[in-house]
Amino acid sequence: MLTTQPHLAPTFAFTRFFTTASLATVFIWFGLMNFTGTSAANVEHWMGGHIFLHQFKSNMKILMYLLGIAQILVGLIIALHSVPERTRRLALWAIIAFSIGALSFMLTNPVWVASLGGFPAIGAGQGLIKYITVIGVALWALHNRHAETVILIGLILVLGWIGAMKFTAHEAHGILPLLKSSPAFSWLLTGGFTERSASNLIGGIEIATAVLLTARYWNDTLYGFGLLFAVYTFAATISFLVTYHGAWTGAGFPYLTSAGQFLVKDFLLMAGTLILACERK
Repeated sequence: MLTTQPHLAPTFAFTRFFTTASLATVFIWFGLMNFTGTSAANVEHWMGGHIFLHQFKSNMKILMYLLGIAQILVGLIIALHSVPERTRRLALWAIIAFSIGALSFMLTNPVWVASLGGFPAIGAGQGLIKYITVIGVALWALHNRHAETVILIGLILVLGWIGAMKFTAHEAHGILPLLKSSPAFSWLLTGGFTERSASNLIGGIEIATAVLLTARYWNDTLYGFGLLFAVYTFAATISFLVTYHGAWTGAGFPYLTSAGQFLVKDFLLMAGTLILACERK
């Protein structure tokens, strides 16, 4: 399934590099936070609502160390070119297993916005659904023929679902601090847009991008525009790591808040978008 045409070789090489770097960086980053106990309160909160994992809360400190070590090890294996291919493949399957485990919290925790009537008004689960794309990215690195389909489903789900949420007052208020902090978006709030209308505009663009991505099966030109819009969308959200101080704890790098952890996953969504562009027939 990997692209081999000579004229696409540079694009493929960059995509492979960006994908490898993103997988390694995100998992090492999360591993460091878990190993140092920075995200212990957040993990404990999620584990407390899990049907199977809640019983391990009393051993939280040990679990955080083990999880952190595992994530750092997986990230290092992905990053190093000298490791045997078998070991690298095991690390990629570990990423898939971790992502499936993360998705299981969608079924065991209150991830829905109660004030909006619950499902499908998604709240805390917005960061979890990104793991569908992460699974697809890892499958692509494993040369799995289903990778592109999984990536596409993940991107459409994230952009469409989170985009739709931006039409609610709850989400509009939630993204306001990010918009205010960003030179790329703050002009909306000083250029005649209200909190709600700015959020509606961004949500509309995200939904439109999701619809355009479905065109992979019926219009290649529109699909290309969808990929382009997705690249711009994820580049914009990644930029919030620089402009939005609320993405970081008071301890500074590498310690991210929940908002920061949500944003940093977009490196992997960007990787997924580049993969689809690279594999575009």
